This record gives sequence, structure tokens and C-alpha cells, in this order.
Amino acid sequence: MSIQLYDQIASILRRAELANQHYQTESLKWNLDPHKAEHQEIRNELKEIYEVRLPLTIVLMMQVIELPGINDLILHEVLHPELQTFQLAYGVTPTLYHMEEYKSVWLTCLESEEKPELVHYINDLRRFVLQFENLLGDLEESVAL
Repeated sequence: MSIQLYDQIASILRRAELANQHYQTESLKWNLDPHKAEHQEIRNELKEIYEVRLPLTIVLMMQVIELPGINDLILHEVLHPELQTFQLAYGVTPTLYHMEEYKSVWLTCLESEEKPELVHYINDLRRFVLQFENLLGDLEESVAL
């Protein structure tokens, strides 16, 4: 079960990373858009998901798994959209590298007792990535060169 959870988390985060790389590609039409201001709301939502909501969820997930050394990770603060307070966050790319480097530790931690809140956070990650991908599609459709 632990390898399935590990693979599921890594897969969701890889999708987020790929979607963000796609969004950042300078040659794509939404980055060449002369009317970027017209689509700023979508851009702000994309930024919030990738830079705030995913990183906050990653930290919550890591705390549930009780990863040893989580306090040694280089966390950064982001403004929580609802609470309007600064919270610790850990980015998508560093998480992927961390998961790969400490795979055996992750697997050991995931083998321990059933943690229903972990499933909740995995579902949140999946939901945020789907929102990101859908917003990316909306942005692509709304930009006309």
C-alpha cells in the first residue's frame, strides 16, 4: 500500500510540475498575448494554486506522514488565501526531489498506521492540479492572437 500512496503523490506532483512548465513556456500564445491584463484573473488563480495552495497542502501532508527531518527542510512562508495569515509551505519541485532522494524514508513512513487525513490531502492535491490544468485550458482558449 505504501508504494501505491508514494506513487500516487509523486504522480500528482509531477503533473503539477509539468502543467506549470507548460504555463511558463515563453513561446506559447498566452505568454505572447499583447492583452495580458485582460486575462490577469486567470493568471492570478494559476499563481495562487501553484505557489500557495499546492505548497501549503504539501506541508500538511508531510506533517501527517510524520516525515523525520521535516523541520530541516527549507520552508518558505506564503499568505493563506482564506485565513490571511502567513503559513509555512514547501514547493512542488523541491518535494519531488525530496521524495526521490528519501524514497525509502517516505515508504517507511507511509507503511505505518492508516491515516485518513492523508487521503484527504492527496485528494486536495489532485483537485488543485485539476483546477490548474483546467484554468490553463481556459487561458489558452481565451487568448486570441
